[in-house]
Amino acid sequence: MKIKFLYLIILLPIYSVFAQDITDAIRFSREDMMGTARFSAMGGAFSSLGGDLSSLRLNPAGSSIFLNNQASGTLNLNVQGNDVFFGNASASNNETTFDLSQAGAVFVYTSNDDDATISKYALGISYDQIANFNDSYRAVGDTNQSIGDFFVDNAQGLPLDLLEPLPGETLSELYTFLGENDGLSAQNALLGYQTFVIDPVNPGDFNNTSYVSNIQGNNFRQDYLINERGYNGRFSFNTSVELNKRFYFGLNLNAHYLEYERFTSSIERNNNPNSQIAEVAFDNRLITRSNAFSFQLGAIAKITQQLRASVSYQSPTWFRVADEVEQSIQTVRREEGELVNYSFNPRVLVIYPEYSFRTASTWRSGLSYVFGKKGLISIDYSIQDYSNLKFRTGPATFVNDEIDNLLTNSASLNIGGEYVLNQFRLRGGYFTQESPYEDKSIMGDLTGYSFGLGYNFGNVNLDLAYTMATVDRNDLLFNTGLSQTALVNNQESNIFLTLSFGF
Repeated sequence: MKIKFLYLIILLPIYSVFAQDITDAIRFSREDMMGTARFSAMGGAFSSLGGDLSSLRLNPAGSSIFLNNQASGTLNLNVQGNDVFFGNASASNNETTFDLSQAGAVFVYTSNDDDATISKYALGISYDQIANFNDSYRAVGDTNQSIGDFFVDNAQGLPLDLLEPLPGETLSELYTFLGENDGLSAQNALLGYQTFVIDPVNPGDFNNTSYVSNIQGNNFRQDYLINERGYNGRFSFNTSVELNKRFYFGLNLNAHYLEYERFTSSIERNNNPNSQIAEVAFDNRLITRSNAFSFQLGAIAKITQQLRASVSYQSPTWFRVADEVEQSIQTVRREEGELVNYSFNPRVLVIYPEYSFRTASTWRSGLSYVFGKKGLISIDYSIQDYSNLKFRTGPATFVNDEIDNLLTNSASLNIGGEYVLNQFRLRGGYFTQESPYEDKSIMGDLTGYSFGLGYNFGNVNLDLAYTMATVDRNDLLFNTGLSQTALVNNQESNIFLTLSFGF
């Protein structure tokens, strides 16, 4: 028989768990097309241009392009739209967020000696919202797979002895014990067993390790809700130099903070009178917080007064991550012609030990042409090998094999232009990013366009931009036991408003 240690607190470290998967790796690496209105309106094609606060997130050498001190702040209205196709039904919804997406300042120091090798240097500090995680959708439809298979898959191989509380032990204490010693799968098994979703094949044998589902039938009504909140923000400390008024070199030191919360609710119903279970409602809440560090190096060269070229390197981002999980389940069971409700809410906040994660590095090149005071055109190309993502510590390190097999190189192309008409600036852009997956049916390529308008008041600029991007995904609703996916067509639109001024 097992020996259990009971605790009076609910915040406990869990040492043999698995909560992370490949979608978490993609989330940590995600960078949305966000920034100042000018940057966004031109499709983010700014690595060889500089002279904009958001250009520094691509190439730190761009701060020495500024002619004088500059500061800017940007407000963003983000709208996430999802068209979801699941089973035999479809649904649509929108999620709107209003936030500060960018703020910063650059201080420029110019040499009075026209023959000086270091003709200019700059120092900058900025905040950029790298990714906005606010999103939600609902998938409703009929399928031939049951959530019971999820609980069976989690329970298989687990002795029945571990799913029965000792005399005087509460189910919450047993749930905590399983989390500490056997992991999240064992906790899922307990939730299913204690609400009659699953039963042991040999109920009289405490050594039983085989389980079956009490949900029978071949048609199930699924109602799946996902609600996400959070952001990835980056504070950058920048320095750069201008050499001989032709070459620019820069460095960024970046401090990241990521906060993410995901609530999922899965409700399954069936009308099969031979099924013991008529309804299951399974809720999960994940909270992720992380701090991280990265750096960037970059260079820009004025090949001629009009033509500029650039190259920049973005290091991997090294994350320290902490996760918290809460779960609950409710079921409706058929008993002698009656419907009886059962529920199990452990009221336990499971706190995972911190783990380390590393994103992949990015190389970026750019080319731009400036038509005097009439306008400009710019193009950027970057590449990132997502198979280099790595969980560096913690029990999720075995996900690295899945990363190696499923993820690949992802190239991005950004094109933008600006036309100057007296005090007005007219801008447009296009951007695309290849899927990080080898199999593009999991996630397709992202494509988008942008346009905007600016007005120059002298030392003050007011800029407005609109961007729209679309991507198709097949979201796996459960990471084990089931193969159900929802086809999600995501459309993300943004409106950016930036006020910038020289001083």
